[in-house]
Amino acid sequence: MGLKDTVTKNREIYGNCKVLSPDGHLMFRCEEKKVNWYLSRGLAEIVETDPLTAKLNFEPKGYGNHESEYGLNEMENLCVNCGEEEYLTRHHVVPYCYRKYFPLELKSHNFHDVLAMCPECHDNYERKADVLKSEIAEEYDSPVNGIIDTDNRDIIKLKKLANALLSDNKLPASKVRKIKKELTKEFGWKRITRKRLIEIVEQKISRHKTTHGELVVSKLEDHKGFVKRWRKHFLEYNDCEYLPTNWSVDYD
Repeated sequence: MGLKDTVTKNREIYGNCKVLSPDGHLMFRCEEKKVNWYLSRGLAEIVETDPLTAKLNFEPKGYGNHESEYGLNEMENLCVNCGEEEYLTRHHVVPYCYRKYFPLELKSHNFHDVLAMCPECHDNYERKADVLKSEIAEEYDSPVNGIIDTDNRDIIKLKKLANALLSDNKLPASKVRKIKKELTKEFGWKRITRKRLIEIVEQKISRHKTTHGELVVSKLEDHKGFVKRWRKHFLEYNDCEYLPTNWSVDYD
């Protein structure tokens, strides 16, 4: 199966529908799905069909991208690297594995860092991105595969001790006495039975996996600098001849 076999041929990454404020200012562009969300809740009305344009009928808290140099112009649906217009995929310049753990004010405004790429260019760049991820993993002591946190470390030790008594291996009498003493002290028992040993061995251990992205973001002191680092890396390893107008590494 080729890369294109998993992607819709005529997929549009940018919907280019318009959303206006009640007084007619263009706030942002979006996909038709989002416009329909406003319409279905009675929050907007259609004022134009080509392109689909909706005007909000409530006063928003902000004007979206109204004063921004990016995101109000019509976005071309083509690969930012080679210009291919079919089989487009959505590329997150700052990988989602990090972005999902960003503070809400950064996580919820990531439109600038979602770009269109064809499958071939996308796959080629992801190999380069994996190298940067490995560098970041080393810098922040955050393994790419994450780490497993065990919440019951003491239980693991006790399970091993109980299992040692249950095993067929003959332990020295002194070792047996030592293990029994530790177990009776831990559980407040007067004597140890086979049933109690089995109960210890069968206790479940709760484990929690902390992902690479979560570890890295928890140690970040400069989120915006981290975002710019990924943007610069993307520009370095792609031709980017077809970037949207006003796309910038320094966009805040």
